Amino acid sequence: MAMPTLFSASVFAQVPEMGGAQSAGHADGASPQGTSTGAAGSSPAQGGAPTGAPEHKGRWFEPRITIQHTVTSNGPLTSGGGSDQVTEVMPGFSVIRDSARVKGFADYTLHGTHYARGTSSDKVWHNLNARGTVEAIDNHLYIDIDGMLGLQPVSAFGPTGTSLANSNMAKTSSFRVSPYIRGEFVNGVDYEVRYGLQEFRSDTASNSNVTINDWRLHLGKVPRGQLFGWGLDATQEDADYSNGRNIDTTALRGRLTYLPVATLSVTGIVGVESTNQLSPEKKSHRITGFAIDWRPSERSRLFVERQSRYFGESHNASLEYRTARTVWRYTDQKDVMSGLGVQSASMGSLFDLLDGFYAGLEPNPILRMRIIQAELARLGLPPDTKIFQDFLSSSSRLQRSQNLSLALLGRRSTLTLAALRSDTRQMDGSLSLGDDFQNNQRIRQRGWSAIIGHRLTPNTTVNAMVSGTRSIGSTLGWEMKTRMFQLGMNTLVAPRTSLGLQLRRVLSDGNVSNYDESAVMAFITHRF
Repeated sequence: MAMPTLFSASVFAQVPEMGGAQSAGHADGASPQGTSTGAAGSSPAQGGAPTGAPEHKGRWFEPRITIQHTVTSNGPLTSGGGSDQVTEVMPGFSVIRDSARVKGFADYTLHGTHYARGTSSDKVWHNLNARGTVEAIDNHLYIDIDGMLGLQPVSAFGPTGTSLANSNMAKTSSFRVSPYIRGEFVNGVDYEVRYGLQEFRSDTASNSNVTINDWRLHLGKVPRGQLFGWGLDATQEDADYSNGRNIDTTALRGRLTYLPVATLSVTGIVGVESTNQLSPEKKSHRITGFAIDWRPSERSRLFVERQSRYFGESHNASLEYRTARTVWRYTDQKDVMSGLGVQSASMGSLFDLLDGFYAGLEPNPILRMRIIQAELARLGLPPDTKIFQDFLSSSSRLQRSQNLSLALLGRRSTLTLAALRSDTRQMDGSLSLGDDFQNNQRIRQRGWSAIIGHRLTPNTTVNAMVSGTRSIGSTLGWEMKTRMFQLGMNTLVAPRTSLGLQLRRVLSDGNVSNYDESAVMAFITHRF
């Protein structure tokens, strides 16, 4: 089953040289995700990207259409499933804006699917991945908008094929809007007032939907040229689950940061939070912790944050290192997860994986978006290719995930290895909400993936993917193991038209679900 991953390695070919300054870290010791590990625009000898990459300047709006035909030995992905021929028509478009007022992107595809032999009824669904920021008032009022539409596994122990013919896949959506005011007082104290509204939905009756309202007030002073800085954060989150109960959490944290040298900051954290996560009535708990942010060079960064909270210990650790041809990254996170396991930017997509690798080379997310799109198109890989997928849940859960990444930069070849280890528990074991935690108090997942792409000629590439995933429940007999093998070729037959062929083999063993599939897929894509 697809899942979150512990080990990830990748070899990219022809990453373009880019300009831009190193992005700043979070003054309040927040998560370092998305922060640049060094200045972009350096030469390969200085740790930058190799030259000769695809041009990343493109049109802001690009429509497209893909027609795909698949011959499969197992249409519904079941132990007794029959063969079928599946035709898909997929019109879509991508939008990228990097203007003074609007910065963001959207990628949308409409899927229409016909099953020639009737192993499933015809299906229609939508894929959307969108994120943007609107600057409503200059340097003062901003609005963040995120959106996702797609398919996601209902259970960690079921088939993983990304089609509605698979009974384990559900239509899911996540939309968030977050207006906020940001500025700085005369004495150098910065402030931010933010409100967020997010809705998670799925079309499964057995799983919860959830609406999350949250507030954040931040005051702080970054120690520019000084030894000490400070921050004060007040947060409030209300998660309303349709099949469960409201979870209300309020927290106040104070941070004191010490900078003995320019490359090292040490932060102490104290606070208090009140929540009804573990019982119907709200109870107060102390928060204590620390954070360390060490950047010995433009190529490397170590960030560690640990807090003692009402459920025990939470942590967020990240280690990044870059050379001329490699990018190394390790993350280890443990925290309470609200929502359904549905994220606005799916952590399992190939696009998100590449985005993490390219973040150290191009801090501007819009320019980075163009680079990733060009690289995926050049290798014949769709941006929504799933590496690992999370499963749906109906209440808050405590999750630890570990991920190690390595990117090796080549000129004609790309190799991506990925692997993860995750351990997930339901926060309130007294609830019975129809998800996997109704039968398991704890679900552990392991997985790995290897994708290689090689450019045979300027217009033709070949790619291969091998992956293995395993889900293990705390109840005896709840286990699922899946292995997938793919081999494909993609060629550009006209300036904006490409043809592709793919072979796929899937083997899945488990006490809950057991099936195998062999498939041949051909497609044509035209970008207008």
